Amino acid sequence: MMKRLFNICLCVCALALASCVNNGKVNDAGNNAPSDEKGALVLNVATRTAEGEPQRDYILCIYKIEEGKQTLVRKYDSSRDDMQKPEYIWLLEGNYKATIESGVVVACTFNEAEHHFVGEEDFAITGGQTTTVDLVAVRQNIPVEVIFDQTIVNGEQGKFLDGYYVEVKANDKVKLTYTESKKGYFIMPEGVNTLSWNFVGTFEYKDGEQVAVNKSGAIENVQPKRSYKLSFKYSKDASGFLGGLNVTVDESVEERDDHLAFNPDPELKGVDFDLSESCNYAGGERKYHAKSPAEFCAVTLAADGKEFNPVESPIAGITLEGLNTSELYITLSEDFFYSLNGGAQIIELCVTDAGGGETRKDLPYTLPGVNAYNNDQETLSWAGGTSALSATVFGTPSSVELLYREGEGEWKRYTASASGANTYSAAIDGLAANHTYEYALVIDGKSVGGSRTFTTRDGNQIPNGNMETWSANKNPFADANSKYWDTGNEGSSMAGVVLTTRATDVRPGSKGKYSASLNSEVASVMGINKFAAGNIFIGYFGKTIIDLSNPGATVYFGQPFEYNAKPKGVKMWVKYNCGIIDNANGGGGTKGEPDLAKIFCCMCNWTSAWCVDSTKAAATTFSPDMNSITSCTDGRYNGVLYTAYFESRTSNNEWHELYIPFEKVPGTDDNTIPNYIVLTASCSGYGDYFTGSSDSWMFLDDVELVY
Repeated sequence: MMKRLFNICLCVCALALASCVNNGKVNDAGNNAPSDEKGALVLNVATRTAEGEPQRDYILCIYKIEEGKQTLVRKYDSSRDDMQKPEYIWLLEGNYKATIESGVVVACTFNEAEHHFVGEEDFAITGGQTTTVDLVAVRQNIPVEVIFDQTIVNGEQGKFLDGYYVEVKANDKVKLTYTESKKGYFIMPEGVNTLSWNFVGTFEYKDGEQVAVNKSGAIENVQPKRSYKLSFKYSKDASGFLGGLNVTVDESVEERDDHLAFNPDPELKGVDFDLSESCNYAGGERKYHAKSPAEFCAVTLAADGKEFNPVESPIAGITLEGLNTSELYITLSEDFFYSLNGGAQIIELCVTDAGGGETRKDLPYTLPGVNAYNNDQETLSWAGGTSALSATVFGTPSSVELLYREGEGEWKRYTASASGANTYSAAIDGLAANHTYEYALVIDGKSVGGSRTFTTRDGNQIPNGNMETWSANKNPFADANSKYWDTGNEGSSMAGVVLTTRATDVRPGSKGKYSASLNSEVASVMGINKFAAGNIFIGYFGKTIIDLSNPGATVYFGQPFEYNAKPKGVKMWVKYNCGIIDNANGGGGTKGEPDLAKIFCCMCNWTSAWCVDSTKAAATTFSPDMNSITSCTDGRYNGVLYTAYFESRTSNNEWHELYIPFEKVPGTDDNTIPNYIVLTASCSGYGDYFTGSSDSWMFLDDVELVY
C-alpha cells in the first residue's frame, strides 16, 4: 500500500512539474541563463551503486529558502529525457536546499532490489561564483537478518518440527515472517524505533519429548545505517530461557550499499563532429573536448589490440591540453592513426577525473592501410610468381606506394594507382611458392597503417610423398595404373623376400599413419645367393633378368612432373642404420666397412625415364652427385638440370628431418623448365652392384619439395 501511495505521489509531482515547465516557473530555459546576479551550481548527482547493479534513476529538487519558507525552483528526473539535469544550474544569490530521492518505497521486503534512498543538502549561492554540492542519499531500509542455528534445523538433541517461524515487526502493518535463515529490510514508520520479534515452534527431542516454544523480544533504538542479526539456538540445558531457546542480537555497521554517493561523470564531445558517426580518416587532426567539475587526471586509449597511456609517457600523434584542469582537449593526428592497421577500427577513449568520474566512448573509424591479401590474384611460375596488393586510401594524395619484403630483407617498392572507391592497387612480381612476405603502405612518403603478412600458395608436391597410399602393404601405390613410386620388391619377391614395406612407425608430429620401411638382405634365386638392397624410388620396376651367370633386374628412374614454381630443395623425415658390409661385389663398397645410406633427387628435362640395368651396373648406374655429373662423359646425366644429393656412412637411428638443397648443374639455362623428377632412397647405396650389409635399414616419411 505504501509503495502504491509513493508511486501516486510521484505521478502527482510529475504532473505538477509539467505544469511548472509549461508556465515557466520551474526549469525554464530563461531562468537558467547566466547573468551577473546569478551563481553557477554544479550538483554532483550521477548515481553509483554496488558493483554489478544497474544504475538507479533519481528525482532531484532544489528549493530556495527565504524567511523560513522554501520554494521549489528546479526539479529534475533522470528517467525523463525532457527533465535531465544540466551541467551548470544558474541560480539567484541566496540560500537553497537540494533533495534527492531514489529507488522504491516498500515498508518491508525480502527483495534486496527494493531499496529507498533519500538525501538533502543546504547550500548558498553567491553571484558570479561557482558552487559545487555533493549529495549523499542514505538508505532508509534497515537490514534484519535471521539466522537459525543447526540446533534449530536438525541438532544432536532433536529438531523443531515443520512450521516454526520468527515474526519481526515494527507494527501490525510493517512485519515479515521468516521460515528460514535470510535477510529482510524494513522502513521504520514515523515515530517508531523498535522492532519486536516472536519465535514460535515445537521442538522434538530424540527421546520423543516435545516442547512448545513461544519466545518474544525486541530490538530497541533501531537506527539508520545499522544492520541487525537475530541468531536462534536451542539447548535443553540452557537455564533462564523458556524451552531452552537462546537468542543473540548483533548490531553492526552495514557498509555495503547503505548509501548512494552521487558524482557526475565527465562530458566528452567531438569538436565540430558527432562522436557516434564513423570517420573515413584522410589525414589531419581530430580533436575531442572533455569537461568535468573535477580536474582530469587520466586519459587512456585502446585500439588494434593495443593500449595507449599518454599521461604516463608521450605518444606520437596524441596531444593533451588541460590535464589537471576541469576542461581537457585530446587531439589525435596522423602519427597515431597511421600506427594502426587499416580498415574498420573502434578506438576506445577513456577520461577520468580526480573525483572518480569516468567516461568511456567508442570512436568508430575507417583507417587507411593495406587490405587483406587475396591468393586468387596470384600466379606461380618457374621464373617467379606475380600477384597484386591493394590498400584503402582516402583523399587525393600525391603519391601512393605498396611495398613487400621477405623477412628482414630489402623492401621492394611499387607505385600504386587508383583502382576503385578509396582503393589503390599495384601489381608485384618475384614471388616464390609457399613463402611468407610482409607488405605495407606509404602515402606521400609516410608509412601508413602498419604492415601485414601474406603467404603464397604452395608449389606442386610429389604425389604420395606422405607415404600414406599403399597396396598389399608393400607397394607404394593404390594400383598399377596410379603408380608413381615403386620398389625393388618385384625382383626380390622371386626369392620370397620383401625388402620395402608399409610401416606404422611414423615420425614425431606426423598427421599420417604410415611410413616406408627399407631393409637389405641376401636373397636366393635358383640356388644363387644375391645381395638385395632395400629401396624406394619415383619411377617403376622394369623386369627381372633370370640369368644363372648374371641375374639382375631393370628399374626406371623418374616420372613426369609439372613445375608450377621453382623448388630450392627437398626435405623428408628419415632414420637409418648403416650396417657393416658383409656382401661385397664391387661398386666402391668394401667388406668390413659401413654401408652407404643414399638419397637423391633430380629435376630433369627428359623425354623418358632413365633405365638402370643391374646386369650392366657400370654402364647404367645413376648416382647424381655433382662430381659424378660433371666428370661423366657417357651422357647418362644429360638433361639433369638440378640435383640434390645426400649420402652417409654413419647411422642415425632416431627420426630427424633432412633437408637437401638443389644445386644447379653447370651449363643449365635458368629459363629451361624441367619436366621430370627423380627421387631415390636406399639403405644400401651400392645395391646396384649387389654390395651392402644385411643389417642396413631405413625409414622414410613425408617427402616434400621446398620452394
